[in-house]
Amino acid sequence: MYALFLMAAVAGAEEAEFVDTADAGQKFEEPETHLSAELGGAWATGNVEYYTANGLLDASHRFARNQLALGAGINMGQGVSDTDGDGILSDAERDADKVEIARKFWGDARYDRFIGDKSSLYVLAGVLSDIYAGYDLRSHEQLGYSRILVDSESTDLKVELGADVAQENFVEGIDPNSAMIYSARAMVSLTHQFNDSVSFTDTVEAYENILDTADLRVLNEAAISAKLSDIFSVKLSNQLTFDNVPVEGYRKLDQVTLVSLVATLI
Repeated sequence: MYALFLMAAVAGAEEAEFVDTADAGQKFEEPETHLSAELGGAWATGNVEYYTANGLLDASHRFARNQLALGAGINMGQGVSDTDGDGILSDAERDADKVEIARKFWGDARYDRFIGDKSSLYVLAGVLSDIYAGYDLRSHEQLGYSRILVDSESTDLKVELGADVAQENFVEGIDPNSAMIYSARAMVSLTHQFNDSVSFTDTVEAYENILDTADLRVLNEAAISAKLSDIFSVKLSNQLTFDNVPVEGYRKLDQVTLVSLVATLI
């Protein structure tokens, strides 16, 4: 995080000098701020009893050649457990306390310094807690280069290349209980606007451990959104996480399909 704020401060100082220069000859667009929030979930009673809830917050502010972005999310749930394994929830099982079935939190902070209309250098810091994937806490720092390849009225295509360092702390019972991962990162992100109301996005990220080439992580999120009004829209998304070398005892593939109500606040 120190590097994130340091680069922001340096960029701010550079920007002030640039704007004050008489022969700068460049005009910047007005500052832009975006803020959106998502909320979704499921609740079931009857033969099964459970609930899940998910939320997401995205914010960004662009000023001159700089952009700050924050993102955070949560996915949690509880349900009644079939403790005797007979496939039927008995009255005793229904009367027992619900058990946790999902608990995942994550957050990212990112700073971009634009070096042209379509290119930027960025630094990022993030954290993740997902005990059902074996991570008590996973923090990482990242830097890289971002380039917009297509910027049309209906389609945006962006690619990124960079490096990532992750500090992984595993849940109790995993030995060794921590690891340091050095990875090369590549990302492709596509957004397509079918019409004024319907849009599609797909983002694919790949992390290759440079010290263990078998350790490949791929993250993909595809979503289709439909506007309900100027503020609200509904989004159907699928989040996929593949880890070829997962935490010991855990599966390689996680998938979450969500239907969320999105509010674009700013």
